[in-house]
Amino acid sequence: MTTSQATSHGAFLLTGAPSSPANGSAFIYYREFDASRHIPSPGTSPLSELLASFDGDTEFQQAMSDVRRTMAQTLYGDEPHTLTALRMASGLSQRQLADRMGTSQPYIARMEAGAIDPGTDVIGRLAAALGVEESAAFIAVRNQLITRGRNNGR
Repeated sequence: MTTSQATSHGAFLLTGAPSSPANGSAFIYYREFDASRHIPSPGTSPLSELLASFDGDTEFQQAMSDVRRTMAQTLYGDEPHTLTALRMASGLSQRQLADRMGTSQPYIARMEAGAIDPGTDVIGRLAAALGVEESAAFIAVRNQLITRGRNNGR
């Protein structure tokens, strides 16, 4: 496999093409796509629909919860307790947490990105949904804001 480095908007992208050209050179073609809008591929379904199809499968749901718990330990075991780590340690997806809180998955995603600072009522609902003390939910949200959000470094 021939591998080259391409530059795009200040970021480096690793690109490659399986080839062994006789003359020692190869062309690498790439295209940038705008990710701001979804372009459905013919004959496919959104990931959300696929995951929703497994909602009734308790064995699958248990396996996903176990994977999230393992990932929480593997990915977040060495950092402060954040909202993402707390959610994953509880074995919940963002959608499942949103359903338990009576909110939307995008709202949970924005909290985890540190883009919003939820109020005390949301932190109370978060604690209840995760089955933790309100103080633990507050600390997790605060750590999320510090490590990932707009308050980074404060």
